[in-house]
Amino acid sequence: MDAQLEATYEGPEAVQRRQLSITMTNPLFRAQFQAWIKEMRGVASERPGTGACALATAMGMWLWTLERLQGSTDADGGRLYQSARQGVTFPLADALCWLLAARCQILDAIELEKRGADDPAVAEGLPGLVNFMSDLCHVQSARAGGEVSRICAELVFGHNRHPAWDEPGYRGCYLQDELDSLEGIIPGIGSYGLDVIGNDGSHPRKAGPCAKCDGAEQFLSLQTKLSTCLTGCRLAKDRAAEAISKLMIPEALDYPA
Repeated sequence: MDAQLEATYEGPEAVQRRQLSITMTNPLFRAQFQAWIKEMRGVASERPGTGACALATAMGMWLWTLERLQGSTDADGGRLYQSARQGVTFPLADALCWLLAARCQILDAIELEKRGADDPAVAEGLPGLVNFMSDLCHVQSARAGGEVSRICAELVFGHNRHPAWDEPGYRGCYLQDELDSLEGIIPGIGSYGLDVIGNDGSHPRKAGPCAKCDGAEQFLSLQTKLSTCLTGCRLAKDRAAEAISKLMIPEALDYPA
């Protein structure tokens, strides 16, 4: 408890997550969040090097997940998003913090570009500094997107029970006889049958038939889009690393030898 209290002057992290988990379902906040997504899309069109496009996609994925969880249940019928289920609400609050921190960093970089010329300390090398900070924003947006994708995927799919081979009425598999009969109508279909149950009940050596994503197709689409939005993030990281390697610290006459 002492370690938690010392972590931040605003109180234990659990209290902050609790506050976030309540506030982020407020319709006013959700409307504001949608406005922030549009804001990041606008930034991406003017400053694509900041990674704002990837961040906006990750923000859309997070919002979809929040709305999905509020109306979903686990494999035993229990509500997922509820006050007492902090194993769901707290990770989603953590994901939100990744997104908001990356957004603030991008807005800070834009502010630096707009007003940096007024500060003699940074005015001389402002263009290079802005490029460096933009690359850092791109790196952090990619990292935030990856964390959000992982957290949201666990919450969307992790509370479903994995299908079993002997599950009554399960139709996610082909029976060998069915596949053989279809082969005469659709040549080559046998090569697409991954979960095939033999006539003797035999099946591939794995936990069970591959799980389905019924109702979560849009999530998978967003996840794929986010993966492609990460294009260029490693180039940004390489540029930032090279810039750091070339930093020169001005000599100070009064600096201790």
